[in-house]
Amino acid sequence: MTRAEMIEAWRTHRAARRTAAATGPEDRVDGFVLRKWRRAGVFGVEAVARVEDVLRALLASVDAEDDTLRWGADTIRACLDGHPTPQLLPAVKALLEAAEPNRAVAQTAAVLSVVHESGMPWLSPAGERRLTVIAGRVPASELGPDDVPRNEDDPVGAYALHHALIRGSLDELSAHHLRAVIPWAPLGIIDDLIDADVLHRGDQPWNLRADTAEQGYLLARLAPEKVDTALAQSLGWNEPREREAFLAGQPVDPEPGSLYDLLLRVADGETEVLKNLEELLPRDLVVRLRKVRAGAMTGSWDLDIPADRGLWRLMCALWEPRAAVKPARGPFYGLVALRHAYDLICQGERKKAQAQVDKLVDHEGADAEAAAEAWNMFAYLALLDDNLDLAYVSLARVARTDRRVEDNLALLERRRRTKRNDRDQPANPYLELGLPHKSEQWKHQWRERRRADRDDLDLAAQANWAKRRIEQAERTEDWSDFFVLPLDLAALQLPTVRPRSLTPQATAMPRRTAPGAAADLAAVRDRALAALLPTMLSAPRRPDHDHRTTS
Repeated sequence: MTRAEMIEAWRTHRAARRTAAATGPEDRVDGFVLRKWRRAGVFGVEAVARVEDVLRALLASVDAEDDTLRWGADTIRACLDGHPTPQLLPAVKALLEAAEPNRAVAQTAAVLSVVHESGMPWLSPAGERRLTVIAGRVPASELGPDDVPRNEDDPVGAYALHHALIRGSLDELSAHHLRAVIPWAPLGIIDDLIDADVLHRGDQPWNLRADTAEQGYLLARLAPEKVDTALAQSLGWNEPREREAFLAGQPVDPEPGSLYDLLLRVADGETEVLKNLEELLPRDLVVRLRKVRAGAMTGSWDLDIPADRGLWRLMCALWEPRAAVKPARGPFYGLVALRHAYDLICQGERKKAQAQVDKLVDHEGADAEAAAEAWNMFAYLALLDDNLDLAYVSLARVARTDRRVEDNLALLERRRRTKRNDRDQPANPYLELGLPHKSEQWKHQWRERRRADRDDLDLAAQANWAKRRIEQAERTEDWSDFFVLPLDLAALQLPTVRPRSLTPQATAMPRRTAPGAAADLAAVRDRALAALLPTMLSAPRRPDHDHRTTS
């Protein structure tokens, strides 16, 4: 604002005050006193009334026992008694500077609001420009970088923050100003800075706030992985506890359709929830999930995907092997190969089953339990081909380290001693129904097979044979003529762990303050007004040299 503009603004204020005074109450300040007030930089009846009110409030806050402020208090009392002097302004400035920090902000804001509303020239030209900006008299479109004071002129960054808020450009805050405002800015404004991607976890604002509750809140907003259970509980924030319980495999009861509900269903191999899960995952995990789906087309994944055992059920649900699987590719493929061989045996696909079992027994890196299951399957297929010697030799090598095959080995020994024509059918009737040995679900499965195979006499006859054999074994409680397969059903089961690699990192706690709260903006405005205190002149400045002393 140029000098001519300031003079014109002052004259406009003066005309408005005179108009109001002409229609106001009759007990106005007399002209003699008004002329004295002009010497203190206060012009007009309304301005005098406003200044007197703010001076009374300021005087009431002064420590009566502070000798250093006595001259200032005496000066203000003299002004209120009808004897204003040019020393009023330095007295006001001294009292404001001596106030407690929080009170100084409120009192200075009140004084400068009166200064602006009454048009008093108590500030330097730079201070008046900033006061006009803070008061909202300058359109945001006319504000620019030149309106932001130097760092030393805005030590707490209040004016710079107010300037950025009214321009809607928080990203214009310098690093110095940003760090200066963090300790005192209202929490809602700190949230605005976070939402505007101006304030980051690297700034560590929780270390700059004095309030313990605010420290925890900002930690949860910017560094949620650092929030422990106790802090989360004090904040009333359940997400960290739910995530920790989920990853630990503890019982959780998430809302249907929520993130953890969908992850639990994915861990169970439910493929129909994948699209809904993508909507809740961050971009990097959406890409990972899509890689899981894409790998199922060929049965080939990057090593980091099968490394997460929590994905195995989903991968198996998406992928159905069409050829023998190579178990040497890794633990996941070894388990899939074992399950694939078992499924083929249950389906009666003996040739395909043999091809898969051959790969299993050729895999030297298998663990002892998987190797035992593979050789047991190998022996069973040899038994079905009536190759008893091969079956016996295969199991004998396992029996040295695994006693679970002893019953099957004894069965083979008895069968070898029995004449060929006296031998019963070698197949395990449970496996013929597609079930594990001694499964309690055999009756239900038999009924299902009868309905499905009613047009195929051979398959129906095989199912009926299996039913009679099982019923006979249950009557005599003797299953010794059944080749046990698998040795342990648990060896074929997929792990029931949670998919850690699809679980997002700890998410930031949602904002809990209202954006754009009037109280927050008012607090920044008052702090910005208080920052103008150093620009107060030591003596009142006249708006022009030709100012007349008559009202």
